[in-house]
Amino acid sequence: MTAPPAATLAQLEAAGVESGRPLLISDADEVLFRFVEAFVGHIGERGFTFDWSSFRLTGNVRRTADGVVLDQTQVSGLLQRFFAERTEDIPPVPGAADGLARLARAGAQIVVLTNVPPAQRDARRLALARSRMPYPVVVNTGHKGPAAAWLAARSKGPAVFVDDGPNNHVSVKQAAPEIACLHFVATDRLARLVDMPPEADGRPEDWPALERAVAASLELTCGGT
Repeated sequence: MTAPPAATLAQLEAAGVESGRPLLISDADEVLFRFVEAFVGHIGERGFTFDWSSFRLTGNVRRTADGVVLDQTQVSGLLQRFFAERTEDIPPVPGAADGLARLARAGAQIVVLTNVPPAQRDARRLALARSRMPYPVVVNTGHKGPAAAWLAARSKGPAVFVDDGPNNHVSVKQAAPEIACLHFVATDRLARLVDMPPEADGRPEDWPALERAVAASLELTCGGT
């Protein structure tokens, strides 16, 4: 198993995952927070439009004045600015906080594994706490397989991974095939632009369905099931 980077490893150790308890590893953007809608609103205020023509950000962002498509470097700059200015303000996905709370009461331990820029880790933690999701946060860089595999090995119990990004499901299944992978995209308009990756074990359409799928994978019974 490929080891997580040192900076990520320190956060994984601090997450406090206990052996023998079922584990939910959850992405944040488009699982717990309505990232795309917030991003589209943010760039709209700055003279850019979003095409909604594909799942990727690059290729979808245009300068409103002349229709020029921004390249990856330009989109990355907009994204970095968005997170620097808006991480604490991204609205939560309806149903996420209540669903996580029921899963936690049923016995699941929860870790939020996010690729938000490291400088915004505290802002993400504050946003989660304000949205009634005060769970450990691990800021990852790159594919999430090594970090998810580390967490699952520490828990030594059933584990579920939830993420909107197909590449992360590929990475997790390669690193730890025993982890159940659920593909979830909160924004319907974005969800229609991406197929479920073959590596995923299911694709719930909303948070009640996601809660039921997580509970089933972790062999838990909770209020939403």
